[in-house]
Order: sequence, then C-alpha cells, then structure tokens
Amino acid sequence: MHARRNALLLLHLTVFIWGFTGILGKLIQQSPLHLVYTRTAIAAAGLAVIALWRRRSLSPFTPDIGQYLLTSLLITGHWLTFFLAIKISTASIAAACLSTSTVFTALLEPFWFKRKLRLYEVVLGVIVVAALVLIFGLESGYREGILVATLSALLSAWFNIVNGVLVKRDSALRIGFYEMVGAVLVLCAYLVYENDLPPPLWELPSSDIVYHLILGLVCTSFAFVAGIAVMRQLSPFTVVLTVNLEPVYTILIALLIWGSEEKLHTGSYLGIALILACLLVNGWYQKRKTRNEVVEPDPLSHG
Repeated sequence: MHARRNALLLLHLTVFIWGFTGILGKLIQQSPLHLVYTRTAIAAAGLAVIALWRRRSLSPFTPDIGQYLLTSLLITGHWLTFFLAIKISTASIAAACLSTSTVFTALLEPFWFKRKLRLYEVVLGVIVVAALVLIFGLESGYREGILVATLSALLSAWFNIVNGVLVKRDSALRIGFYEMVGAVLVLCAYLVYENDLPPPLWELPSSDIVYHLILGLVCTSFAFVAGIAVMRQLSPFTVVLTVNLEPVYTILIALLIWGSEEKLHTGSYLGIALILACLLVNGWYQKRKTRNEVVEPDPLSHG
C-alpha cells in the first residue's frame, strides 16, 4: 500500500511538472520540429548524466532495445503533434485535448495486457470526453488544433501502454534514455535531409535557453522517467487518467500568463470538475480493488 501511495504522489508531482510543458512550448520561439529535437537532445544528455551519477547501466545489450527505438517514434509523433497544436490554437486547448487519451487507453490497454475491456474505464473515458466538449464547446476557430491535439492524445495513450509493458522488464532510466536517443536520431536524420538543423542551444536567445533547459531536464528527463517508473505500481489507465490533471494545471498557468487570450467558456469549470471527479472515482475504485485483493486473494490469479 505504501509503495502505491508513494507512486501516486510521485505521479501527481510529475503531472504538475508536465503542466508547464505546453506553456514552455508556447514561450519558445521555434518550430515544433526544432523544439522537439532540442528537447529530446537535452533530455537524452540529462538521462546519461543521471545514469553516470547513480552508476546505472545504459548498456544497449537488451532484447527490448528494438522496442525502445520503435516506441520513440510514437513519442516523437506525440510531441510534434502536441506542440503543433499549441502553435495553431492555444496552450489550453492543446493540453485539454490530451484528456481524450483516457478513452484511447481504455480501448487499447486490454489488447496489450491481454484482459477484458472494463466497463468503468470506458465510462470514465466517455465522461472525460464529455468534459472536453464542455470546456471548449464547438469552437470553430480551433477545430484544426483540436484534431491535431486529439491525434497527440492517441499517440500518448499508445506509448504509455507500451511503456507499461516494458517497465516490467527493465529500468525506467534505460527505457527513457533509449527512447530519447531514438527520437533524436529520427529527427536529426529528417532535419539533415531537409537541411534544416536548428542552431546550437548556446546561439539561441537567453530566454529560450532557460526555457529549453527547464523543458529538457525537468519536464522531460526527470518527469519522463518518473512517469515510467510509477507504472511498476500503477496501471497505465490510472496513469493516463491522472495525467488529465495536466490540462487543468496548464489552463490555470496560461490564464495567469496570457489572460483573456487563454480564457475559457463558463462551461469549462464544470468540465474541469468532471475531470477531477473521474480522478477521485478511479482512485477510490483502485484502492478498494487493491484492498479486496489483499483480503481475498483470487485463486485464479496465478493460473
């Protein structure tokens, strides 16, 4: 129980940090391609330093190395579409659309974990989608951004589920490192082909350097590994549902910084309340299920 509680606390800290991702993406004056390339390069370097400091192996000799590199493609696609959605809409819209990842997770997780579809996951996922509609209504001016951000949510759900499988067999640090390296290699190859490599970090404006370091080291190196590590104790659905707090944090921070530019409709407050209610219901259900499993072990659980 203590391990699960600590994992939940770490997860909520991680999600709060992720809440700044969209804000930093809007503040940094770079295209989504350049932004994600620089972010992943800094993150990979940061993870290498952490591994050296903690004397953890980053040896590529693992049977899952190919899966790490393939998963990096999903992560790359997720971040590219997320930052693109920010550029063509608002930070609040892009972040809130990630709530749809709950629905995608409820549909995809049973396939990866070879279990039946759980009705309550689908119901909670549908409520989150309803909350998303309440928050933004049918804003015709941002339909393209909503579509791109929803695609980003699908990719987010997908790679979180895959990492939920991989973390059972390897350390979160090594998984995160090779997923970042894979993203860097893919983006570097494309940017070299297009002759469009971004300038070195030290040649950027001082504000962009600071934002990139926060984004790469805090929001990625630390938060990404922490987000994988908690999956040892928490299901991918619980992780993704909790991540729905990210848009809440992003919206509040964006309102403080940009004011009316990020202002939401009156119904958005009800939408945020619905998201929080889903988190509470899922937390209660998971706690109750864990307690029942301890008191009354399932005789078929080992079969």
